[in-house]
Amino acid sequence: MDHDFKAVQQRVRRYWFKDGIGEIVVGGLFLLLALYFAGHRFLPADTNAPLMLDGSLALLLIFGIYFTRRLINVFKTHITYPRTGFVEYYPEAKDTLQTRVFIFFLVAGFVLLLVVFGRWVGTFVWLPGFIGFLSSVILIVIRTRAIELNRFYYLAAASIILGLICSFSGLPAHYSLSLFYALFGLVLIILGVIVLAKYLRDNPLPAEGEDE
Repeated sequence: MDHDFKAVQQRVRRYWFKDGIGEIVVGGLFLLLALYFAGHRFLPADTNAPLMLDGSLALLLIFGIYFTRRLINVFKTHITYPRTGFVEYYPEAKDTLQTRVFIFFLVAGFVLLLVVFGRWVGTFVWLPGFIGFLSSVILIVIRTRAIELNRFYYLAAASIILGLICSFSGLPAHYSLSLFYALFGLVLIILGVIVLAKYLRDNPLPAEGEDE
């Protein structure tokens, strides 16, 4: 019985990633992050503008995650569910104010920890490699929880490789991190578009009046 329940859970999780929409939307968020970090080039260094931009990173991540989730649901509502039906990925958690505050401080604390560590070692050149490794861990966890999605192994490998390349590129930290987000964001979008195209080809819209 427990084995059957886990099999159902895995099928539901696979279904969530079946259309590639998640990769496309997250890739778009990565491109926005690339623009964010590249924006330091256009700010006067003798003002507090770069510091204010750095301080807003936690807010960008919080709102980015929130709108990314909303956008994925919008696309699935108009593209996926009319073709292959609605399947709930997980029981909807209560989105309370306390939860939002906790997530905000968790993300802000993580960003602050990275900043403190970078200032302690005297350089941030390691940051693209670290973010690449962290992204690969998340992708492997997704692959483990939703079997038969081997494309996440390829994405994890690409994340590590691009992170190392950007870390050793010799570019200033903000630009190397911007380059990582731009390249990996493009990889996510390209793969997502390929997966989505296959999904649309294999699952055309039902004819009007056809029984569901």
